[in-house]
Amino acid sequence: MGVRHDLAFAPGATLTILHVGTEREPVLVVDGATGQVDALRAFAVSQAAFAPAASVGNGYPGLLGTAPVAYVDAMVRGILPLIAAHFTGCPVRPARARGNFSLVTTAPADLTADQRVPHVDTADRLQFATVHFLSPGNSDGTAFFRHRATGFETLDAERWPAYQAARAHDPVAPPRYSIGADDGFEAIEIVPAIPDRLLLYRAALLHSGWITTLPARAADPRHGRLTGNLFLQCRVDA
Repeated sequence: MGVRHDLAFAPGATLTILHVGTEREPVLVVDGATGQVDALRAFAVSQAAFAPAASVGNGYPGLLGTAPVAYVDAMVRGILPLIAAHFTGCPVRPARARGNFSLVTTAPADLTADQRVPHVDTADRLQFATVHFLSPGNSDGTAFFRHRATGFETLDAERWPAYQAARAHDPVAPPRYSIGADDGFEAIEIVPAIPDRLLLYRAALLHSGWITTLPARAADPRHGRLTGNLFLQCRVDA
């Protein structure tokens, strides 16, 4: 079975709204999002072209692969009304979207300093990210964090200089994926991975993959921590 071209959120999908940390930033959890996990994983196995994220200047600790256009388009259509309802309070339209598959493959000892700590994808509050969990038997999800020295949970252009200055005095993170300890951050929410669970959050919210184990065949979409990811830049309709 291929990926359907009418792919969208499944009729039985359920929405849970989390408000994380002291900033009460929304994180939306859509369970049973598509009903297409097997088809998407099969596409990743047989048709997606994976390459190291570093080869395209991306800091992701692993591989990025091509995702079906129908899937990316459907995710954009599905999350636009959620963004309007729960983040902006008014209609939004897409300005730029990028979607891909991802596989975490970097051993903890090989992580760069930036990969060992939480991050934001951008300091733009109108950019949003999704993580769609596609692997059975892997509960390593996504965690959200507070920076201890500043108390920041989200970053924007105004906060960025103070955050960067404070980061210079943080402890050196040990060679592991962030668990919100001994690295200047604390975890404020951990959302476990469940197949066909999709998370939607503001890309300016400090976050990291919650990676407890690296599968033996991490680079194989049939066995690794496979996710679908979307990065959506929005504009507010006047």
